[in-house]
Amino acid sequence: MEIRISDWKQARDVSRKIREEVFIREQRVPEALEWDDLDAKATHFLAYDGRTPVGCARLMPDGHFGRMAVVSSRRHEHWGSRLLHSIERYAQHELHLRELRASAQVKALPFYQRNGFSAEPGIFDDAGIAHVEIYRAPGAPYGNSVLMPTEDFTAYRLDSLVAMAGWVELMLAGRPRSVTLICDSLDHPLWWRRDVLEAVSRYVRSARHREFKVYLPFENSSVVRHPLVRLQSRLGKRLSFFIHSGISSTVMLSHDWGYLRLAEPGSALGSMNDRATVQRLSDDYSEIFRTARPSREVRRVTI
Repeated sequence: MEIRISDWKQARDVSRKIREEVFIREQRVPEALEWDDLDAKATHFLAYDGRTPVGCARLMPDGHFGRMAVVSSRRHEHWGSRLLHSIERYAQHELHLRELRASAQVKALPFYQRNGFSAEPGIFDDAGIAHVEIYRAPGAPYGNSVLMPTEDFTAYRLDSLVAMAGWVELMLAGRPRSVTLICDSLDHPLWWRRDVLEAVSRYVRSARHREFKVYLPFENSSVVRHPLVRLQSRLGKRLSFFIHSGISSTVMLSHDWGYLRLAEPGSALGSMNDRATVQRLSDDYSEIFRTARPSREVRRVTI
């Protein structure tokens, strides 16, 4: 196991192969957005297991790093942490930088937080994927609690679909004991996004006791064609659907600490740590939870 440090001329072939696999094919980043003239100016880091390349990253002279990728078959083996630690050591001892910065995908934020990085408030769109700005002084022991489930007390306004999707990813990455979605319409584009559906799937699959409950105001034959319902056919009873005619708004609750509340079209409000509001909302919907019936349409197609 080793991390090799080189320039673009030496790293080009291996780095391009990994980035094409991870970013272009897997994450569907447009090829025109993946390649730029910064590669020639960067220091490149290549992770090898023996002779097999498994990951890559790049570091700019000003301390910005990125294009960090690990091939899917070798994730959860700490290759990302090895790359990150190598970047930090090089930045501190070779470039004498005071700060590292990056635009990180939201789904990778918990990884960076575990490695001592801080996040700046706000979720933004980069190539259609939710991102946040992160930073750290090399060698600093701790990060902040911004956008950290159960730690960040701030109430955020989310003004784009990508920001809302990123918020759902962060909420579910916090592994709440259960999640409830009270939804007045599954037609909202948020519930059709691939990143949201993948986040729901990861959450439910993360442990046997995880539950994701969806409450809808009505059902018809078109409901069964929704990708969230199709996902239920693979996840079983841990993703369940209920019907109650009294539903007229959309709120997602991660019990017992966070929420996402859709406001006017195109915006939402959310908090990662507001137990009082979560309890109040749970109380407001308690009658719906008590009297809602299981969806017959969903049950019919999943039996």
